[in-house]
Formats: sequence, C-alpha cells, structure tokens
Amino acid sequence: MIDNWWVAKGFMPVWRDQPMLLPPDLRDWLPVDHQVWFVLDAVARLDTAGFAARARLGGAGRAGYDPDMLLALLIWAYAGGVTSSRQVERRCREDVAFMVISGLARPDHATIARFRQQHDEAFVDLFTKVLALCGRAGMGGLGHVAVDGTKIAANASMQAMTDEDGLRRIACRLVEQAAADDAVEDELFGDARGDELPEALQDPARRRALLDELIERAETDPNRDRGGKRRRAVDKADRALALADELAAVRDTTRRAARQRLQDELDAARHSAAHIRAAVQQKADERATQHAAAAAEGRRLPGAKPVPVDEHSHVRRAQTRVEAVEAELAAFEATPHTGKTNSGKKNNNPVRCLTDPDCRLMPTRTGFIAGLNTQLAVAADYLILAVEVVQDTGDVNQLEPMHDKIDDAVQTLRDATANPDLAVGTTLFDAGYNSHDNLTAPGPDRLIAQGKTHQPTGPTPPTQPPHPNATAREHMAWRLSTPEGKTLYRKRGATVEPVNAHLKDRRGLRRFSRRGLTAAKAEAHLAAAVTNLLRLATTHGPTALTTA
Repeated sequence: MIDNWWVAKGFMPVWRDQPMLLPPDLRDWLPVDHQVWFVLDAVARLDTAGFAARARLGGAGRAGYDPDMLLALLIWAYAGGVTSSRQVERRCREDVAFMVISGLARPDHATIARFRQQHDEAFVDLFTKVLALCGRAGMGGLGHVAVDGTKIAANASMQAMTDEDGLRRIACRLVEQAAADDAVEDELFGDARGDELPEALQDPARRRALLDELIERAETDPNRDRGGKRRRAVDKADRALALADELAAVRDTTRRAARQRLQDELDAARHSAAHIRAAVQQKADERATQHAAAAAEGRRLPGAKPVPVDEHSHVRRAQTRVEAVEAELAAFEATPHTGKTNSGKKNNNPVRCLTDPDCRLMPTRTGFIAGLNTQLAVAADYLILAVEVVQDTGDVNQLEPMHDKIDDAVQTLRDATANPDLAVGTTLFDAGYNSHDNLTAPGPDRLIAQGKTHQPTGPTPPTQPPHPNATAREHMAWRLSTPEGKTLYRKRGATVEPVNAHLKDRRGLRRFSRRGLTAAKAEAHLAAAVTNLLRLATTHGPTALTTA
C-alpha cells in the first residue's frame, strides 16, 4: 500500500518511433546565447585570407569546403578538447553544435586533416589576430607577465627512442628487407652477419648510391605491393642513417667539449700546484737562510724542523688534485666512442625517435616522455601573450627568446588599441630560468626564483640588504625576500599554471596530434588562440565582438 498518494503512476513513455522534424532553420537548433554563435561571429570578424590562399576557384570541378567553416570547426573542436580528425568527422554527424557549424556539410576526416596540415603558418598568424581582437576588447593586463614551460608529449612512443647504435641496427635491418634476394644481400653484407653496419653504408657517398640502387630495384619490382614495401623500407633506412649521423656529430661535439673541460681543469690544477710549490719553496729557502744565519751566530731558531717541500701538506694536496684529474682524463680517453665504459655501464647517450625525429627525451615530474617543451607567456588577466615550442629539455635558454616574443605581443596590443604607452611591468620566472646571464640580460624588469617553489629566495634566505658589490643572484634573492617581492612572485604560479592546465585538460593538448616541430608549433598556437577566444567570450559576454 502506498502511503503517499502524490506520486506518479508510472514512467514517462519513450516514443522513439514518433515522427517529428527538427526546426527547418539551423539557427533554431541552438539557443541564441550558445558559444557556437560567438565562434562563428569571431571567425567572420577575423582576417582569414591565409586559410583561403591555397584554394583555387573559378574552374571546373567539385566545390571545396569553405575554409572559414573548417577553421570554425577546428576552433570549436579544440574548445571541447577534441583534437582527432576522425572524432571531428563523427561529431559532424552526431553533435548538433558541429552540425550547425558545418551547415550539415559533414567533411570527412581526411579533409580536416589536410586542412590542418596545409595551414601551419596560418594557425600561427591566427593566434596574433585573436590576440589583437582581445586587445581591442580591453584584455591584456601587463602589470605582470608570468612565463613557464610545460612538457607536452609528441605523437611518438618512448619505445621508439634509440641511440646511434640502435638507429644503425634498424637501418641495417631495413636495408636487408629492401634487398629482398640473397644475391643483393651477399653483395651488400658479404661474410658479415648483417646486423653490423656494412662498409657500403658507412661512407655517405657510397650509401647514397646503394640506396638509390635499392630504390630503383623496388620501383621496377613486378610485384607492386612488394616493391612499395621495399621502397618504404629504404626511405626509413635513409632517415635512420641520417639521424644516426646527426647523433654521431652531437656525440663528437659533446665529447670534444667534455675533453676540453677536463684538459682545462688539468691545466688549472697543474698551474695551481706549481704556484703552491713555488710559494712553499720560497718559504723553505727563506727559512734555510734564517737557519744558516742563526747557526753562524751559534743560535737555534725556535719551532719544528721544516719538512721537505714535496712532503708539505699544501703541495701534497695540490698534487693529489692533479693526479685525480689526470686519472679522470685517462679514463675518459679510454672510454670507447660507442658510449659504454670499460665496465660495460652505459653512458647517457643522446637518443632520437625515428617516428618523430624532432621530438626529444623530456624529463617530467613523473619520469621521461618523448615530447617537446612548450613555453607560455601569460598576462595578469590570463590572456596568453606568446607561445613557443622548443626542443630544449630545460628553460634556462628561453628567457631572452620569450622576452622578444612578449615585446612582439605588446606591440600587437599597442597597434590594436592605438595606445603606444602600453608596457610590461614585471616578468615572473621560476628557478628553471635562473642564471647570471638571464638576471643581467636587457629587457623588462623581472623576478627569477633562486630556489624551488617553497624557497624562491634560495636555500639560505638573506637577512640583510646586499652590499653594493654583491652578485646579481644576491640582489635578486634579497628582492624576493622583501614583502613586495614575495607578493608579486606569488602571482607567477597563480597566473601561468592554470593556463597550462587548461591547454592540457580543456584543449586536449596532452599530446600533439601531428609530428614534427613545425606542426607542433602550429597546434600549440591554435590551442592558445582558442583559449584566448573563449576567455574573451566568458569575460566580456555576447558584446565582446561589438566592442572589439
């Protein structure tokens, strides 16, 4: 028995076979305050000539998709974290917002992928145009600008990263596959096993001739499928050998620099030892003269008997240092160039990825990834001012390049607002950018942490102002220890870290969709432009474009 009579008798029916029609006008499919309309209005307002430049019109043939429609489609896709071309195609069939943007055109994934691939420079230019649009709407708080780098995975696997020897082994295996018959293999490898690098592939000139011969054999293969596989194997082997040569050059350069450092250290140790020995010898000679004079007078000088110069503690310490550096240099010379020591322990050899040669082994808080270093400069109101994608694993060499990009962004805002007085107040950097050169480089005022997050002033915070001759690091540590410096530096993480998180979590940029440094830069600029555009929509509302 039901105690409460005010309840429903059953569930609402689901009429899946009920005939009905959507509104005949696509503009009625979404509410007027939906952000899709803002995106479409923004694209219509922007100069998108760069995306239409490749289109050829006026002739016979099937009409192509409107570049503005494809651009709006990609902007809306990245706004929802959809970075896959196949997912965008599916959304155009299932998602009302995508259907409205495409006008029910339903472009396939190949068209969307080609559009992204063909407009790398246009996407970089799009970021600048969106920045100007945001500037005209009043965005761009330049009181402080926070800069940070974040590691984003490349479209490649960590397991594909290998060193020089690994790349040469891969090339040997691929060339062996491309040879395809015993006669060619015997001519190529001779009596060798086949996993060593054959002599014909060691010399670049002979290698090119051999690879060209293998390509010709593949192209004349009567079996087209087999010939295609052989051609792809030769091309991949060529890339592997080119990367191996690049790593060999890096190895040789690094090795020469390391040997020169050891030689300089040895020369300094020998010079110091000679200087110390000369000083001790001089004192010993003076002491001997004093002893002789005292003995002639029948006196005896007080104190212990002087020790021989070679047994003096200072001389022995300096000589021990010389011997230690000599032993280190000898061990370095004895180390094979393959990157393994005599004990078999492997050194930290540089590695490359055959899948994406532009990516690098990047350290993160949770380990290493095959990826790229993405630099961001973010204004006080969370507007992204500059983006850059680099191959450096660290940030210390990126301060001056990012300052240059910030200057370009400020000039864009000046032109957009007709305000020549716009200028950056202070740029904020974490300890990854800390160096003497960065502290003293020309440019805007800056705060650079001298230690980790919880110790921005360094491991030993200063307790008094630095003296006039103090180093740049000491002056910066003191400035960070003042109440004003502490308050300002706290804004760094609160400004740039949320934007980093938005790019990865909201824009789906935890991994680049395409391979290559140029493609990664284009995608990073597209994601940053989308982030700025959505911030303009959320902070200024529907009237944002009318005031911009």
